Amino acid sequence: MFVAGDLVNIPDRASEWFDDSQGGAFFPALQGRADYRLEKAGTTIRYHGGELIQHAPLFPAIGNHEVMGRVAATKPLNQQFNDPVPRSAALKQYQAYGEIFNPSEDPVQKRQWIIDNSYNTDVYEQLFSLPVSTVPNPERPEQTSRYYATTFGDVRLVSLFITNIWRTPNVKPQTQGRYRERQADLNNPGAWGYGQHIFEPIQQGSWQYQWLSQELASEAFQQAKYKVVMFHHPVHSLGDNVVPAFTDPVPIYDRTPEGDLKAIRYEYPLDQDYLIRDLVPLLEQAGVDLVLYGHSHLWNRFVSPTGMHFLETSNVGNTYGAFWNDQQRPVPPSEPTADLDQFNAAHYVAQGDPNGLAPVVPTLAPLADEQGNPLPYIASNDITAFSILDTGQGEVRSYYFDTRAPDSEVVLFDRFALGRS
Repeated sequence: MFVAGDLVNIPDRASEWFDDSQGGAFFPALQGRADYRLEKAGTTIRYHGGELIQHAPLFPAIGNHEVMGRVAATKPLNQQFNDPVPRSAALKQYQAYGEIFNPSEDPVQKRQWIIDNSYNTDVYEQLFSLPVSTVPNPERPEQTSRYYATTFGDVRLVSLFITNIWRTPNVKPQTQGRYRERQADLNNPGAWGYGQHIFEPIQQGSWQYQWLSQELASEAFQQAKYKVVMFHHPVHSLGDNVVPAFTDPVPIYDRTPEGDLKAIRYEYPLDQDYLIRDLVPLLEQAGVDLVLYGHSHLWNRFVSPTGMHFLETSNVGNTYGAFWNDQQRPVPPSEPTADLDQFNAAHYVAQGDPNGLAPVVPTLAPLADEQGNPLPYIASNDITAFSILDTGQGEVRSYYFDTRAPDSEVVLFDRFALGRS
């Protein structure tokens, strides 16, 4: 089983993994021991999950919901989860504190302080027994399972740590969001959220990129019959979370004529998207067959000109919507607001895939809109989907299931063969 992130909601809450009071914890649901009340069409359905992990190994990737923010014993887990900052911000704070209490220069203690005051994936790494990779950092070699590669049958799976903090697109003055800081926090850097910042770097030259380059050149990868790369953040998508571009937020400090700070906003230049600019060319060159990802709560797929397949399937049955035809994503205003200077509207694509591919309409049984036109996606609060990679046939098959009709059969709605043109 390949799961492209967002396994639970708050990763440090043990009940979400093992014994949630609502009956839908992660491991029981994958063992067929869940007991979750699903209210559909006026009927209560008891959802029990299925016996999966008793029979098949689970290979996950880290999503934004596997990352905890700054550790604070006085804050509830929900607040800690929503309070990460970049490592660079924690390092500046550490250095500033040197003038106050002379923090330890012991590299181990210093590193732990920075992790505790930025973000961590400790619970994820402790829960799963995953393959271990060596971070190619000559100054501080590290063994990690945050990204890894493994061979399973005919498949070489590469799982990457590609995700960022989710922040609201709201641009109102009281909002700490992906596009701005809260007005009340302008003079308090310790309260800044730093926009929709990336957790583990993936741009060319980063440790993860260097590790990936070595893996793609390895004999194990090159000799695999099927080459699959999995991570959380979408590359091509009709979903909400593909916007803004996957790049480091560029802070813009808006000031009055007198020099006073009146707003902090963040822009994400589309041409600086690290996935499109750096990652995809690397995967294309290596002959990757399938790129699997999640995050946007829908099913859709795309094919590159060279025949590399992109499949997004995550949390279908709990959707943010698909932004296709007349539907538009929430993006920053192209005109100035009362307290913000003008955004660069070219950075934010309101409809379709911002990275230029047309979605593929399901080949067998697509859902249709109210006019009967086939839809190139599934985005529903009632219909859920899953996909199977059949290595014997060399194809990926996707199925949907209507939770409002629990005794109905699953429907095979899409299939495609792996292979490069």
